[in-house]
Amino acid sequence: MLPLRELQLRFCAAVFDDALDAVTPWIHGDEIDAEARVSIYRHNVHEGFTKTLALEFPVIERLVGEDYFRQLALLLLAEHPSRAGNLHHIGAPFSLFLRRRFEGTPYSYLSDVAALEWAYQESMVAAEVPPLDLDTLRSVAPHAYEQLRFALHPACVLVRSAYPIVRIWTTNQQNVGNEEVIELSSGADLVLVRRADDAIEFRRLSVGDFTLLGALARDTALGDALEAARALDPDFNLGAALRRFIALGVLTGVRISASTSAAESTSAEGAPQ
Repeated sequence: MLPLRELQLRFCAAVFDDALDAVTPWIHGDEIDAEARVSIYRHNVHEGFTKTLALEFPVIERLVGEDYFRQLALLLLAEHPSRAGNLHHIGAPFSLFLRRRFEGTPYSYLSDVAALEWAYQESMVAAEVPPLDLDTLRSVAPHAYEQLRFALHPACVLVRSAYPIVRIWTTNQQNVGNEEVIELSSGADLVLVRRADDAIEFRRLSVGDFTLLGALARDTALGDALEAARALDPDFNLGAALRRFIALGVLTGVRISASTSAAESTSAEGAPQ
């Protein structure tokens, strides 16, 4: 008799990799043969994975059709099997999977639509965090501003696309009934996905706002983030942008960069860390 761990590994291989011969000799029963028994488990795994993915990416399913979506789901399952009982996370690699599969084809836009749908999912389940209080910034010495580093709300996700993905997403909602033909070359989207009042909002951003937020999300100091934004938008107004972000609840915390002096750090005393 094989050790239990070895039997478990062989069973997983049979379910995920169709390696039936590795486990069927160890399965005994009179009414249902060994292959049929394993097939029940394989069917449940495939169906559970496919249905969960379809719930997370309904627009992709509508765009490619139910049958082809199922093929994509099973290919994704083969490359990225779930490692947990909670299936929510299975959609995380889907956008990159589609990008690799359709890069250089007329369907390359699908990966960006998937990125938008996954951002929707992530925003929906993200933790709730109190927004940044504007008064916190008033406690910071002006000469320390460029060393500020901001935290973005967990429910805020940035998505960049060369395609009009928001229009594609909106047009392909079940309750829309819109047969609009969208030209893929009709415009790029720089999108902030955020949770607002128990709903998920897609907000198109200017290149300056998107660049600044993207830099802050990467823990870039405010001075360097501003420089990046102004490189693309020379008229970018930092004060107005920060007020917009705080009003939207995009920013949740601020700290002084460790490279500043102790005196500068104490000027932000009381700021969330």
